[in-house]
Amino acid sequence: MKVLEKENYKVRDWKLKVECTGNLWHNKNKPCHSILELEDGDIVKREGLGEFSYGFICCECHCFTEIAPKLIPDEIKNYCLQVAAKGSDAYSKLSEEEKKLSEVL
Repeated sequence: MKVLEKENYKVRDWKLKVECTGNLWHNKNKPCHSILELEDGDIVKREGLGEFSYGFICCECHCFTEIAPKLIPDEIKNYCLQVAAKGSDAYSKLSEEEKKLSEVL
């Protein structure tokens, strides 16, 4: 079997305007305070204190900013990638794609 064309999966036309603040997480990168428009594929989850938080990694400064879960549709939360700091217990459980995405944290 050979894939001839691959579509990027989108849940729906969902967008959210946010500011990169580094809100609620210790980041090695400093937030740039850019105003960004997020789509469904920009949302990632991050584990902390036994719970998952949802947010995004800024394309400018690579800082993780948490977003209130109520602003993100459940179907996006159900399929988004997970990120974790390198060397953490959560990092060892990530897929190769998730580990690559986590490298900027």
